[in-house]
Amino acid sequence: MRALVDDKCTRILLDSGANVSVITDTFAKKLRLRDVPDHGRRIDIQGISKGKVSTTRRAQVKITLGWEMVYELEMWVMVHSAGVDVVLGTDFMIPAGIQLDLFHGAAQLPNEIRIPLVKTKNMLDSEEHGSHVNAGPSEQLDIPGHEWREYRLSKRQVVLERHILWVRRTEKIIP
Repeated sequence: MRALVDDKCTRILLDSGANVSVITDTFAKKLRLRDVPDHGRRIDIQGISKGKVSTTRRAQVKITLGWEMVYELEMWVMVHSAGVDVVLGTDFMIPAGIQLDLFHGAAQLPNEIRIPLVKTKNMLDSEEHGSHVNAGPSEQLDIPGHEWREYRLSKRQVVLERHILWVRRTEKIIP
């Protein structure tokens, strides 16, 4: 998603699998961020680069999401290969009240503002992360266990006001 980091527009990654938020050392230097002095902590992180990455550097960062919500937080400063300058982990997202709406490809802020998430070229090309079709069969499907049915999906965007989403409980357990 796009955001302002210390009033500089950049792409950030909202990573619900990361426990901490990090900023690259080169971007922190470009923004002239000052390190938080004498915090006395060290962190080792795996999964953000090849092997394990360690750092003791932290910086105070101002992040603006949706042009209205401004957050100030301390972030770890390190070299990483996440493909973006800033990774916001759950240490930021949970207290900030940010919800990820992966079906619509958006992040929802506490004030109901929705920000579209940026998809990489690899995600657009793959079927797993490709475009979603909001359509389905118009007739009721009662499919017995271990059987399947086929139906065609409309390529046009469906008007959501015409369709109602509902779920029905049955006595059978669906595997």
